[in-house]
Amino acid sequence: ALEPRKDALTSSDGVVGYPIDFDIASSVEGKESQIVTIRLEPNQILRAESGAMMYMTHGVQMNTTAGGGLSSGFKRMLTGQNVFISDYSYDGSSGPYGYVALGTDFPSKIVRINLEEYGGKVICQQGALLCASHTVDVNVEFTKKFSAGFFGGEGFVLQGLSGKGDVMVKAGGSLIRKDLKEGEVLRISSGCLVGFQEGVEFDVQMVPGFKNVLFGGEGLFMTTLTGPGTVWLQGQPPQRMISEIARRVPSGGIGLAVPIPGMGGSGSGGEGGDGGGGESTSGSS
Repeated sequence: ALEPRKDALTSSDGVVGYPIDFDIASSVEGKESQIVTIRLEPNQILRAESGAMMYMTHGVQMNTTAGGGLSSGFKRMLTGQNVFISDYSYDGSSGPYGYVALGTDFPSKIVRINLEEYGGKVICQQGALLCASHTVDVNVEFTKKFSAGFFGGEGFVLQGLSGKGDVMVKAGGSLIRKDLKEGEVLRISSGCLVGFQEGVEFDVQMVPGFKNVLFGGEGLFMTTLTGPGTVWLQGQPPQRMISEIARRVPSGGIGLAVPIPGMGGSGSGGEGGDGGGGESTSGSS
């Protein structure tokens, strides 16, 4: 067992490990669909969403638990994560470092956020977390207003990430960061929110103008974010892409309107082929 020392940190569920310096130990690769590779030293712990692992090198061990019991797992499930989480550690059997690569369940950008730079806590959309330091906790954050939860596009439950260390958060499409000043208001389309710093006010506002509501394509409400603080936005919310794909699928299924070569034709096609053969015979005579 790891003997506690000056730089060893203990998570809320009792896991002891040395901190990971994500500045030098993490590498994000790819463009539109990214992966992240984490370099592990012996006795360091990486906590990741279960099912996100792409590969791990020899000597890296995976330990899947409920991360504090079923009650903690249930809270994570409410925030869009899995009930179980996976802790990755390296035993040092294959050199000084082991590596773990993680991918996303949807083509996404990956952004690293150091919680201590943002007051120790950020609030994200459901299911945003990919991996984090083992000292980061996932908590349930309820929207403060009923209207924000019902019409804001993010639901009544958001994902609170708090503690000491770094988190890797995923976002669909292009990812941008906006730093809001005191009292500055940013109005965004529902579903484009990735996360925001604690202290930013999250609310909804009705879209002004009858024609804007009917033909603007943004619906009846828009999400409003009021500073001060930092917010992260995504250009292609997964739900928007899924809705567009579903809209283009014919209601009757795939259908057989397009003929498939080699699979035969209709009765008229067969008759036309016979007629063509008759004309050829007639011409030769």
